[in-house]
Amino acid sequence: MQQNIISAVDIRADKIICLIAQELQIINKGKILQLIGIGTSKMPVDCLKPLALDSEIIKKYIGDAIKSAENEAGVKLQDIFVSISENLSSKYLNFEVNIGNSNINEENIKQFFSSDSFKELYTQNEEPLHSFPISYRINDKKSVSEPIGQKADKLMVKWHIINVSKDYLNKVYSLFNELEINLKQVVSSHYSSSLAVLDDYESDNGAVTIDIQKNKTILSYTFDGQIIGYDLIKIGTFHFANDISQIKSISLDESEKIRKQLDIVDFDRKNNKTLDRFFDIYISRANELVDLINRKIETSRFNSLISSNIVLTGYGAKSLTVQKLMKQKFNLKQFRLGSTKKINGSKTFLDNPSLVSAFGLLSYATNHVLEGENTDKNTKKKSILSIFYHFFRNL
Repeated sequence: MQQNIISAVDIRADKIICLIAQELQIINKGKILQLIGIGTSKMPVDCLKPLALDSEIIKKYIGDAIKSAENEAGVKLQDIFVSISENLSSKYLNFEVNIGNSNINEENIKQFFSSDSFKELYTQNEEPLHSFPISYRINDKKSVSEPIGQKADKLMVKWHIINVSKDYLNKVYSLFNELEINLKQVVSSHYSSSLAVLDDYESDNGAVTIDIQKNKTILSYTFDGQIIGYDLIKIGTFHFANDISQIKSISLDESEKIRKQLDIVDFDRKNNKTLDRFFDIYISRANELVDLINRKIETSRFNSLISSNIVLTGYGAKSLTVQKLMKQKFNLKQFRLGSTKKINGSKTFLDNPSLVSAFGLLSYATNHVLEGENTDKNTKKKSILSIFYHFFRNL
């Protein structure tokens, strides 16, 4: 039995999460991921953008989380994968490939990465983080879900590109360089969350992952194994606590404690008189958030593809009130609370919706290694930008 150590750091406004896992190759069972270390570093209650903190301060938060995970796992990290959720944007590009009346192969699709269209994504201000081939059209006529092996003169591929601010990305690399840890890949939390919680049916047939973070809520739309788009709502758990703080004239630290208590109150059977006077404030914001989520999904261009499967994740997903309101709003849909799949470890951690983007990063790290190997026979479409990423970063 061989083993490989994989580590991940998830940079979030509520906390920094470091996970360490063993990738085990077991005879007749293939590869499995076993969690062996976890470390968290809680961010200040008023922190909304971690990398806006002084570099020494944020470096300490990251270092503390890593050290805690290292101590539990009994290993010293050399390489790491990092997920981010700030300073990201999305765009779509159509790229035409001349096939010459031949059978389409994977290399035809990858021609995008050697094209001027791809190189032009690297600008003074931003660069691509992920590229997903999300639709295909053969000879300007026939749309197909899987073009490999089909005969064609021309293939039109629509790509979904997730870009990141170059300054922000350079700051992330600089932080880990100062920590003397090799940063192997930066990944969007949009992508890593979906990798953690969606089963194969949801990923292939369409789903929306709703990640309620501290400073925002992200809706990531997945179809045929690809992130086809996402939406952003500028409401997160901070806004619940801030409402209570402002209306009741109490400190943010105190209101955050109250918010956490309200998270586990059943609004149909609330019986805590101490919390009653805060509940109307809390549920008002919860109703606003759920209404905005519903509106975003209904008006999304991808609604017909993804709205049947809805998975709730993130720091704010623990709220019983939000969960109940979501179930009421989407009563005809397959709605559930997200939990991590395909990784072995404590159920307490795997079922925690605030950790899923970190666990998804471990899954990404495993697939990333496989994609670069010549022996990879899997032709299923993936976010294949990672193969070329570091080369083009240095252009």
